[in-house]
Amino acid sequence: MRKPINILDKKQQLELPVGIYSLKVLGGWKVITNNFSLILREVNGETIIKPKETFWRIQSFAFGKRAKKIASIDIPKRATYEIEFLNPSDLKVKKSNLITLSFFQNYLPTNEIQVCIE
Repeated sequence: MRKPINILDKKQQLELPVGIYSLKVLGGWKVITNNFSLILREVNGETIIKPKETFWRIQSFAFGKRAKKIASIDIPKRATYEIEFLNPSDLKVKKSNLITLSFFQNYLPTNEIQVCIE
């Protein structure tokens, strides 16, 4: 399990072995992605990986926070990748996805939203 990454962080790098990973948003279960996305670029290489949006957005807990899976990432070769977040301000997260509770909740500030890859 890798540590959470803030969506406003720039030039974050992580080493990933071959496999299929889940991209999870931390902080709440009501997640609206709008135009938010990310790209993984291989450091010292040409590989660019774009996550595939998931149809079943599974709710869980990660790092002691509410987490929602928003995409799958298929890593074809072991390498160090740099993460680039596109349109981070478009990602909206509320703690609860229940209509009655989320009506009274505000969206989390963009600087508090984190993602994890596991």
